[in-house]
Amino acid sequence: MKLSWTAALLVLLAGCTTASRDVRLDTGLADTLVFTPRSGAEPVKLNAAAFKDSVAQRAWEVRPSSRPQDAARKLFEVGVRSGSYTYEPRSRRVTPLRPDEHLEGAPPAEVKLTRAYLRWCERTGRIGDCLCLLTESPIVNGDGRFALAMALAKGAVLDEMLEAFKDTADPHAMVAAVLWTWTTYMVLLSIPDVTVSKGLAAVMTATLISYVGVDTFWGLIVGFKRLMGETDQATTFDELREAGERYGKVMGRNAARAFAMLATVALGNTAAGLAAKVPKLPGAMQAAAQAETQVGIRLAAVGEVETVAVNAEAVTITLAPVAVAMSAGGGRDNGHVTGELTRSASDIHVDKVVNSNMPHAAERAVERAGFSSEQDARAALQEFSRQIERSGLPPGTIRDTARADRVIVPGFGRGGAVVYQLRDGVLKLKTVLQWRP
Repeated sequence: MKLSWTAALLVLLAGCTTASRDVRLDTGLADTLVFTPRSGAEPVKLNAAAFKDSVAQRAWEVRPSSRPQDAARKLFEVGVRSGSYTYEPRSRRVTPLRPDEHLEGAPPAEVKLTRAYLRWCERTGRIGDCLCLLTESPIVNGDGRFALAMALAKGAVLDEMLEAFKDTADPHAMVAAVLWTWTTYMVLLSIPDVTVSKGLAAVMTATLISYVGVDTFWGLIVGFKRLMGETDQATTFDELREAGERYGKVMGRNAARAFAMLATVALGNTAAGLAAKVPKLPGAMQAAAQAETQVGIRLAAVGEVETVAVNAEAVTITLAPVAVAMSAGGGRDNGHVTGELTRSASDIHVDKVVNSNMPHAAERAVERAGFSSEQDARAALQEFSRQIERSGLPPGTIRDTARADRVIVPGFGRGGAVVYQLRDGVLKLKTVLQWRP
């Protein structure tokens, strides 16, 4: 007997609209700030090479669990939602089955779907239970269906991860761990009226919105609710694949990479640990700029986010005052870095970035931007400069009112901003400041 929870998760769909949602920032000090996201936001572009390098690096830092579904539940502190059971009419006892037990009387469609899943694993070169969908049940059911649909939704991204993990002890186990983390997180978000109150999930949500934008993020939640309904009703593997592929088109490649990247970094991590890694991720500089225009927060201080509530009308974030961006009305006239905001990053052309003052800047980064060592600070400054060379100065860059030839670029480390001297299209690294707009 399968116990289905999906119908309850679809209640919010009727209230979903395409209207932009407000962002409400609750710092606990005054009235809640209501912030209107800038329209037209698109997911930060993540190329395949940068994505694979990022997840490969994290793979060497963690050991995937042999029970990834259970590990994902513990990571987000959620309970068991589904499984396979036997029912004894006389005693009215419902007993969960172990994965190695034979499920007598199981619906033929579910048995057929499970066999089709195992054949699919074999066809893709991953013999056996390749996504660890059968570690808690002898058939693919419950959240296992959602995980399989997610795998079918963005198979190309899973293939990129498999390539990235090829030198690890068990590449398939790493992919399964990421998939279950990703799926469990989406299920958590899709529960009606839920507040993502746990630290890791809240930090992950704020970061993902910064990468993909408020409207895209909500669209993915709505799409996942629909996917859950279609997946729960599917009776064949082909129907499950069609539902997954429809959701894959809604998600898009860049959003899928952002979700997979954050799910990988979240493995075995804490809220503080995830927040510390965010500034070093591919696309972090662009995401930091988008964080200010989409959710009114400083991505460098995302670790200060305490809770996130998402519904059809608004995104409500509870956070420390220091995490509120200047664009949202926080921290004005506090005696720290000031300047005139440029209209956009495109009005300053950059041909080259030179890290000419690295020893001094790395030392200041340890003091002012939360780095634990000068070696880590050097690596982050080099990557920061490379991103500017590739993509230009991000929105949010300000001109130094005290020195006309200098610009200040926020979003570095934890609460830091990098100062560059600008001459004839060449940026020269000068120092790192503490950034509190």
